[in-house]
Amino acid sequence: MTYVNYLELFNHVITHGTKQDSKSVFEEFSAWNEIDGYTCYLKFKDVTITLMFHSRFSFEYEQESELLAFQKAAKRAFDLIQEQRSAHTELRK
Repeated sequence: MTYVNYLELFNHVITHGTKQDSKSVFEEFSAWNEIDGYTCYLKFKDVTITLMFHSRFSFEYEQESELLAFQKAAKRAFDLIQEQRSAHTELRK
């Protein structure tokens, strides 16, 4: 997935998630950002991706298997978002 894909997933969690403390939670993902909005975080289980200014991102994890699970879940969620968007677009035609 690309930076833009992760940012779109972050936005979906923020927009459609339930507010819990300073985070939004949607399914198994949680998302939050710094007060200035330039640094965003997306978490799935024990993995956090930090989305930074200038299209940079980094992962925090302890085991490679955790990262792989995050990437698989993120791709699945992103694909579902795209399918929903396509279906919504088709309905408006």
